[in-house]
Amino acid sequence: MTHDPGLRQPSERGASAPIHAEPDGQRLAGAFLAHSRETPALLQAALDAAPESARLHATKALMLVLLARGELVGAARESAAHAARCLDAGAGPGEKAFVAAAGAAAHGAWRVAIDQIEAALADDPSDSLSVKMSHALRFMLGDKAGMLRSITRARRRLPAGHAHAGFLAGCHAFALEENGLYAEAEAAGRHAVALEPRDAWGLHAVSHVHEMTGRHAEGIRWIEAGADSFRHCNNFGGHLFWHLALFKLESGAIAEVFDLYDRRIRAEESDDFRDIANGASLLTRLELDGHDVGARWEELADKAEARLADRSLVFADLHYLLALIGAGRNAAALTLARSIGRAEPRHAAQVPVVERTGRALAEGLVHFADGDMDRALERLLAARGERVLIGGSDAQRDVFEQVLVEAALRAGAGDIARALLTERLRTRRRNRFAEERLRRLVAPGGRRKGMIGLAAALAFAAPAH
Repeated sequence: MTHDPGLRQPSERGASAPIHAEPDGQRLAGAFLAHSRETPALLQAALDAAPESARLHATKALMLVLLARGELVGAARESAAHAARCLDAGAGPGEKAFVAAAGAAAHGAWRVAIDQIEAALADDPSDSLSVKMSHALRFMLGDKAGMLRSITRARRRLPAGHAHAGFLAGCHAFALEENGLYAEAEAAGRHAVALEPRDAWGLHAVSHVHEMTGRHAEGIRWIEAGADSFRHCNNFGGHLFWHLALFKLESGAIAEVFDLYDRRIRAEESDDFRDIANGASLLTRLELDGHDVGARWEELADKAEARLADRSLVFADLHYLLALIGAGRNAAALTLARSIGRAEPRHAAQVPVVERTGRALAEGLVHFADGDMDRALERLLAARGERVLIGGSDAQRDVFEQVLVEAALRAGAGDIARALLTERLRTRRRNRFAEERLRRLVAPGGRRKGMIGLAAALAFAAPAH
């Protein structure tokens, strides 16, 4: 998911100018849009040069919110408060709205923050940083339709010749893809990368199209050919390698999947929730297919166990839960699942997410781990209709769909499994996951044992709800 667009940097391709060569007023926004590792340093340098800038303190607050880390909530609120104190009497409506957005976001009112960011954009349509902020917050909320409305409006109002037009085309491509407009998304993404070679988000959008339409060989070629474009990314580069690993998994190149995991996806073993999500979801897919992942769960579970009380983002919590289950840390997994179910997240924006889908998803995963496939199927199905609310992308949330399918198969609910798999194949022209499981419906004796469904490995009670 998720992915915070402020902390990535693709390297330059072609004749595109590097970030540091942009005019000073565009450097921070350009780095943010480019997912550049320069972003934090550029922000700090700007704050050092203008320590009473309301805009910069508000930007810092919003960037901290996007990291979804409990220990940063206080710092985000402090930065937002400082921004409000720095507003002078002559501040324009756009600056006031942007500062108000920071305060709302830091206190968990993400929808209010989005509305304020859109107000800032109405005042200044050239404000590309605000466009990306709206995009990022909507992404974290699973607001597909709003993401597309926002970027379509922003591009329509963008001044001609804007320096960041390519980056915003990449945002448009991703929004189109998440709304199922795959042909339009692919064309927009390819245009974005041609226009702005630093646009890792546009490259990423085309990878999503390849994933969702079952074109895995093309996906492999696309990412491998574009690898120089994100060589200098921070952890967003790991997410692109995660996409490459999904394509390799579909093609059956399992040794290459493990190599990508070890050398590219979890080489740095960070505790950023997006990196943990990459790792946990890939290991889950591998084990559902019957592959032994060795001791790889352990370091993920160590990071997840340290975040039991964080509760900043349901998307993150559910991937921590996968890591704990995968490592067999039964007590910690049960503690987290129950905590998710109590609807006490750190940010108010996450309360309806818990109520409408997060609680049922957590319960379903724990029942699945316990081997109670009937109850797992019931809870995972209950969560499915509004699962988009946890945020992230369709490709990221697909791990929960795969667990659901497996629960249906193991529960003997062949009609449900067949319906889910048939739906999956409508858009994905070829999909090994679906094809293999449809064969199991014909010959159930050929089923393969997976990971988190083995009661002998993970015998613990489901949350009491």
